[in-house]
Amino acid sequence: MRASAIHRVSTLAVGVGLTVSATISVAAPASAAAITCQTTGGDLYVTATSAPVRTTYYETGRVIDTVHRADRLYFTQWCKNSKGNLWYWVDKTYGVKDGWIYSGNVARI
Repeated sequence: MRASAIHRVSTLAVGVGLTVSATISVAAPASAAAITCQTTGGDLYVTATSAPVRTTYYETGRVIDTVHRADRLYFTQWCKNSKGNLWYWVDKTYGVKDGWIYSGNVARI
């Protein structure tokens, strides 16, 4: 039904004392994207001016350290979160606190 027709029907219904209700439903996806992780290691360097190291592999994770352009990092695992974003688990090899760093802020060596 077109919006103008719905408006006319609802105006008519209100005029005769009827209640008009509408139901809007939004289809949810069948399943959320899967989280994929792999244990592997390698070196990274920071490409961003500065980048946070977080407690989780989501941007909502608490920041526990900050690294800067050209810093070298060592990762021991990577994960793609449910949003499809790639994150690396970096360890203390080069002095950074253990945590997750977003792949958009680093490059693999």
